[in-house]
Amino acid sequence: MPDDLKNCEYFLVEYAPTALRDTRVSIGLFLFEASGRLVRHALTRDWRQLRCLDPQADVRLLESLPEYFDQLVGECAAQEAASGRTPAGAGLYEQLRRMQENYSGALRISLPRGVRAANPEEEFARLFLEHVARPRASGEKRPLREGSRPWIHARLRQALERRSLWDLLNKDIPVEQFTAAGDGFRIDFGYRPNGVANYLHAISLERDLNQSKLLSYTFWRIRQTTEARMTAIVADGDPSFPLVRSCRQILAGGGIAIQPLSEIDSFLDAVGRELRPL
Repeated sequence: MPDDLKNCEYFLVEYAPTALRDTRVSIGLFLFEASGRLVRHALTRDWRQLRCLDPQADVRLLESLPEYFDQLVGECAAQEAASGRTPAGAGLYEQLRRMQENYSGALRISLPRGVRAANPEEEFARLFLEHVARPRASGEKRPLREGSRPWIHARLRQALERRSLWDLLNKDIPVEQFTAAGDGFRIDFGYRPNGVANYLHAISLERDLNQSKLLSYTFWRIRQTTEARMTAIVADGDPSFPLVRSCRQILAGGGIAIQPLSEIDSFLDAVGRELRPL
């Protein structure tokens, strides 16, 4: 991995019309360098996707949000300049974290997500296009983002197919039998050699803090009823990155093994020996 990549974190500004369903649309983005410096921020001015989600949305209020966040950025910058605080932008970062923890209405601030970029300005444009700008036409497929859960899952599938293991595994395994009726969470892959349930699940250490918690809880519930092993398949992220460390701690605390894609071949060789014993 190139040495000139910079660790960054970004927050999404999201609109969630109801707390009863985890349905939301991203309407803004803040990108920070690891130092706390704000790279850029922006909010959408195209409300069509949001109106499809919530026809009753107060568009007049939403249209005032860019001015509100511009003012917030300016106030935080002024406070930092007056106090001589460094790095510039740290106060804004902390303010967004407090908003993420305390907001309970339709407007939400996401947990910070990690990303590595050679050029943070260009990365902001790419992230804004990916998360906030209107989706492309249905006939166009957007390439999977390196390090994301879909990207990891796709590469895991390719590795399984190369070793002719794909058809030997159970897929999209429901967990409601272990947790609660109606739980829609599904584990990617599973197999049961010698009566021990083995599960494989792709996860992004740089982005999936909540998924790490969910997977750990789910595995704990599974082990209440059966002998089982769980392996999280991950990309080769920077282990010093705060979110990566947090996800690793959560998974390890839940008894989940962590398998990087860079060593997936030898790992799947072992799985193959379990599935096709001599």
